[in-house]
Amino acid sequence: GPALLKCLAACAVITAVMMTVATVTLAGLGAFPTSELRQHLFVDGGIGLVLSLPAGVCTFVYSRMAGRIHGRDARVREAEALRERAEWLEAEARFDSLSARLQPHFLFNTLNSIATLVREDPRAAEAMVERLASVLRSSLDAGAGRHVPLLRELDLVSDYLELERVRLGARLRCSLDVQPGLERFAVPPFAVQTLVENAVKYAVSPRREGGEVRVVVRADAGRVYLEVRDDGPGIEGPPPPGHGLDMLTRRLVSSYGAEDAGLSIARGEGGVGACVRVWLPRTEAA
Repeated sequence: GPALLKCLAACAVITAVMMTVATVTLAGLGAFPTSELRQHLFVDGGIGLVLSLPAGVCTFVYSRMAGRIHGRDARVREAEALRERAEWLEAEARFDSLSARLQPHFLFNTLNSIATLVREDPRAAEAMVERLASVLRSSLDAGAGRHVPLLRELDLVSDYLELERVRLGARLRCSLDVQPGLERFAVPPFAVQTLVENAVKYAVSPRREGGEVRVVVRADAGRVYLEVRDDGPGIEGPPPPGHGLDMLTRRLVSSYGAEDAGLSIARGEGGVGACVRVWLPRTEAA
């Protein structure tokens, strides 16, 4: 190609210059008569040209190999940096999730509900204790793997919603609409739970009449789509830095890349409420 021709031409020029300088120097030192200088320049120049060809090829091959090795090392370093960042963000998300679970108002409300149920419905109280333990355990165990099966994530969401339903009563109306056959596909820990908790916090809890939270999971040939819809006041603009949705967006980009995964916020159907959608590659959990 053009690169090889340029490399051969450069080697030929350098070799010709070096051979000319050497021949003239030898003539000046009396190694051969000055009258034979033209003959030596012609012969030595031809030898130099012949020698420059393999030298040029070797130089070209070496430069290409060095470039490829450098490019491969750069890609490896970039992938390693992305992996470390994803792990750091997941650890931060796990800590934030556990912190949210351990906030006094959450534990106080949950334990108060359990205390009430102990007298009225002991079996329901026992079930609520088990759900609380499951939510806390999930917050601690998420670091065991970078991704979890969708079924496990939905179990966490169900436990969380049941705890909040006991606290909020009829004010919380929720439903799960999951396309069959997606239970084994991999999602980042807390991907759906973060969306649901955000909807409960901003669209249900502050309103006297409560609200509805709907989880919808769909997939096509290449992607899985996680949606959480509510009928609250809606969300204006992107989430601020440090917000749960902002952290989830950064985790998605670090794990999959900006072109393969992301998060969008839009108005709900008919301009009511919010619809937060996450999309990510369709891959099965290990």
